[in-house]
Amino acid sequence: MPLPPGLSAADFDNVCRELRSVVGEQWVVTADEKVASYHDPYFPGTGGQHLPSGAVLPASVEEIRAVLGIANRVRLPLWSVSLGRNYAYGGGAPCLDGSMVLDLKRMQGIEVNEQLAYAIVEPGVTFFQLYRHIQDKKYRLWISCPAPGWGSVLGNTLERGIGYTPHGDHAGQQCGMEVVLANGDVIRTGMGAMTDNPAWPLYRYSYGPSLDGLFMQSNLGVVTKIGVWLMPEPEMYSPVDIGVDREEDIVALIDTLRPLRLDGTIPTATIANWMRIVATQTTRAQWYDGKDAMPPGAIEKLKKTMRIPHWGLRFGLYGPIKVVDEKFKIVQKAFSSTGNARIARARYPRGAKIAPHHQAAAGIPDVELMPLNWMGGTGAHIECPPVVPMIGAQAYELYRERTALFASYGFDHYSGFTTTTPRTFFNTGSIIFDRSDPEMTGRARELSAALIRDAAKSRLGGYRGHISEMDLIAEQFDFNRHAAMRTYELLKDAMDPEGILSPGKQGIWPKALRTARREGERK
Repeated sequence: MPLPPGLSAADFDNVCRELRSVVGEQWVVTADEKVASYHDPYFPGTGGQHLPSGAVLPASVEEIRAVLGIANRVRLPLWSVSLGRNYAYGGGAPCLDGSMVLDLKRMQGIEVNEQLAYAIVEPGVTFFQLYRHIQDKKYRLWISCPAPGWGSVLGNTLERGIGYTPHGDHAGQQCGMEVVLANGDVIRTGMGAMTDNPAWPLYRYSYGPSLDGLFMQSNLGVVTKIGVWLMPEPEMYSPVDIGVDREEDIVALIDTLRPLRLDGTIPTATIANWMRIVATQTTRAQWYDGKDAMPPGAIEKLKKTMRIPHWGLRFGLYGPIKVVDEKFKIVQKAFSSTGNARIARARYPRGAKIAPHHQAAAGIPDVELMPLNWMGGTGAHIECPPVVPMIGAQAYELYRERTALFASYGFDHYSGFTTTTPRTFFNTGSIIFDRSDPEMTGRARELSAALIRDAAKSRLGGYRGHISEMDLIAEQFDFNRHAAMRTYELLKDAMDPEGILSPGKQGIWPKALRTARREGERK
């Protein structure tokens, strides 16, 4: 394993001894086989990059403060993770080789208030643990979760992850944070700035500036608690599936969906293309054995044989039974006017058993990882989803451009459009590859960078990205000579002068490393 920058082997051993005196012998990890658990399982490149020197696992705010004190004194870079399960974006691996992972999985506090429908969680709490806690207490509350549900609620929220219920915009349902700053100071945001204020997890704002956004996708502090708003269990949950057969039908699908999102009839929705629908049910080799992207004829044969549409739209309707039934009439009338849409609906009154394929939009976490064997071998995927306006023609043009780009690198286009806010989509474009194939892995990495640059030509930017692409994504946000990044750097230099917290996250580097990197680019 690499050593932290600027530390000799002897120095690092001394630092680890100090850390063990804070967190306990077993909670400082340096053995190669244990540190390997923090490597990126989907890393799209050759070995030797994004490797940590070890990991330290504090169990409390006081232990975090002590760890930060040591790190500041010796300039030990710490890569903060809640659980390290942010797969497709880097897992627990750091941007900077030799960083020590600050793993917060031991912090697993949960507090739930049924009356006011919120939870306060620590970093180590998974979606499945929060769901089970609510079920055990028999609270009539729903969570919102991604698929799968064994990741951190706090970590996913800070990365602006998404779910499929009306609370699917996880960052939008966050209220109140507790944060340990790089200097060891502890702050609470919003109404939490007043000791014991009961509105801390209830009202997002405060007296003065709102600070929560500073700690989303950032390296300005270590978040140790967040408030999360929960959804009261509805009287009726009714999932709706709409399928259309032609590629160009996505235009009408989106333009019909948009007003129903804007007026609140449909609270959130996901559109999946043919590959996203079938990638969990079959493998590519069953339909095509060429090295290039699947040709249209093979795709049409797959669709016909498996009886799937080219595009599938799925969303849930929620509320009192009579209200949900009336909403469905509105939905049915709107989409029937598009011509060839096939509409199917299920109904789940409160307390009914929900079929597995409808559970995600009911906030029921899945414990299985997304199947990745589409290409065979050791399946992996990476992605950088751009944010796209909810306009049918624009989405279709982008889809065609990206399909051609995928094909030029020999990949099939796994694509989806998920809307957790009423005016935009996240355009998921997963590159599914065989990590045991070096040549294919290299193409996946090249395609990832090409997708980021191509989106920027249309002035579209990603909202998340793999650790190996964070600098490239950040470069695309270029308004007024990258004024936003210059502001982030001012904050970084003021709040973390030794540059110890997650160097390079979201393209934000400490001053010393920033200068060295830019000088290297000029040579």
